[in-house]
Amino acid sequence: MKRTPRTGAALLFDVLTDLDVDYIFGHTGGAVIPLHVELNRRMKRGEKTPRFILFRQEGGAGHAAEGYARTCGRVGVALATSGPGSTNLATPIADAHKDSIPTLFITGQVPSFAIGTDAFQEVDTIGMTRPISKHNYLVKDVRDLEWVLREAFTLAQSGRPGPVVVDICKDAQLAPLTEQNPPRKRHREPIRFVPAQADAILDELAAAERPVIKAGGGIIHANAAEILRRFAERFDTPVTTTFNALGAMPFGHRHNLGMPGMHGTIPANYALREADFILTLGGRFDDRVAVKGFSAGKRIAHVDIDPSEIDKTVKTDLSVAAELGTFFRHALASGRSAQHADWLGRVAAWRTQMPKPYLQADHVKPQAVVEAISEATAGDATLVTGVGQHQMWSAQYYRFSRPRQWVSSGGLGTMGFGLPAAIGAWFANPEKPVVLIDGDGSFQMNIQELGTVVANRIPIKMFVLNN
Repeated sequence: MKRTPRTGAALLFDVLTDLDVDYIFGHTGGAVIPLHVELNRRMKRGEKTPRFILFRQEGGAGHAAEGYARTCGRVGVALATSGPGSTNLATPIADAHKDSIPTLFITGQVPSFAIGTDAFQEVDTIGMTRPISKHNYLVKDVRDLEWVLREAFTLAQSGRPGPVVVDICKDAQLAPLTEQNPPRKRHREPIRFVPAQADAILDELAAAERPVIKAGGGIIHANAAEILRRFAERFDTPVTTTFNALGAMPFGHRHNLGMPGMHGTIPANYALREADFILTLGGRFDDRVAVKGFSAGKRIAHVDIDPSEIDKTVKTDLSVAAELGTFFRHALASGRSAQHADWLGRVAAWRTQMPKPYLQADHVKPQAVVEAISEATAGDATLVTGVGQHQMWSAQYYRFSRPRQWVSSGGLGTMGFGLPAAIGAWFANPEKPVVLIDGDGSFQMNIQELGTVVANRIPIKMFVLNN
């Protein structure tokens, strides 16, 4: 009996299932109806397939994919239709791009023969997302679909992670697959680790009198929190964890300084001000940390998987382009170590200076609420926020104990991020309590996703601060 050829829609779910995608966060629409028809058929037949989580608006689905990826480190997948579906995904795509979140955004597109005709719900998704994504693809031929999906999935999580967009024409979803095109050959220069450059950094770190490690979000993406701790202990060096790296060092660790920058802690900012050597690991020198005069009188070193970040905003004295795990393993195997007892003594005094004027207030203040939540959850909840004052209070007063428990919009500062991201975070790790701390303004921007919470019976604890 001759087998009926698979359609592009069937191929898509075959590939996503093979890639172990558990969830797709999204919304429906005309240009992706073939995908939903195929998904429903598989569900009725009881076949293994990704579970589709219906959101009330595409932007919420995109932020949920981010929350999922931030919490478990796997690729978060979002699906939307063409036109307004894809434009509603623009904000979460840009958000994921700013914070290097491994995400795959699949959008429907009008039939290939209608592209460029201003067809109903046609938008140039590729042109629109090119500057806000790591890469994007337009699939007009079903024969290209499998290699594009597999390459996009790999690209989203490899190197410096980020969002990848796959825009699929409706006729490619419906077309039968009789043969496949081979993958296009893409030449990518691998990052070549230079041990001598790493050794120069390690020698200066050991010899410095007042060194500080500035750990960035790359520590989280590389799953390098534990080896960072060992590295800091070996070189007896205090560590600041940037906004996107919160949780990389446990709050109570003697080398932990907390978050630096304009909303940062006293010990982090004092230590960076007094340092004679700053080593940035997996982080950029953003304008909220590297303020005017940041590098004056200091030696600056930088280790990052993305060579384009080195010397982009702050001139470095030493640098190496490397995967962080490679750098750490080299450092620990080198036999080098250091002692900075006097410097750690000064740091210890600063660690006691967290101001708490709100404790004397005659009414409950937001900082006290965050501290109470931290105590009630033993610093172990997956903490999600929107964007605003409540976000900074959460970053400052929650006692983070582990990586991937902090889910918040960093570089783009997207109000409305919190509620949908909390949903994605729960699907990523339902074993940990998920706590959303939001501001009244930010919460209302995606308040429609309360419907998604109720429909899926998701046990998120929500605290909205009226500020």
